[in-house]
Amino acid sequence: MAESTFTSADFHNVVQKQILNAVYESLAAGKMDWELIAPFLDTAREICRSEFRETSRIRLHTVRAEGEGWVDAEEAYLGIAVTDRDDGQDWLSETYWISDIALADRDPEEVRRVVAALERSVAKLNAWLAEREKGGPDEAEPPSHPTES
Repeated sequence: MAESTFTSADFHNVVQKQILNAVYESLAAGKMDWELIAPFLDTAREICRSEFRETSRIRLHTVRAEGEGWVDAEEAYLGIAVTDRDDGQDWLSETYWISDIALADRDPEEVRRVVAALERSVAKLNAWLAEREKGGPDEAEPPSHPTES
């Protein structure tokens, strides 16, 4: 019987097992030093960033499910969903009422600034709708992305 060759897949499996064993031993020995944790955290953050860039859906919603149908929501709400690139399943799905976001800091001055910004947004949306009703361009301009929040 011919001896099988050691493949890169075999190497990967052996290395992965050795890394897992080292992690288990380190965890069992007590608290890990930050220098050991930081690279894993940085990698996890980069994976999440790329998942958000490639598969996220961030939308404003106006309806909610009720029974078998859809009804107008009490107010607009923000929906954030991120899909796993491998299996297509959402690993994050969150919704937030716009008013809850605006009131999060419980700072009246900040709420006033948010209300003013929302009014500017509504004016911009109404202008876009008016342009469409006059027979303006069918294509909407691409959304601009603020550099600060």
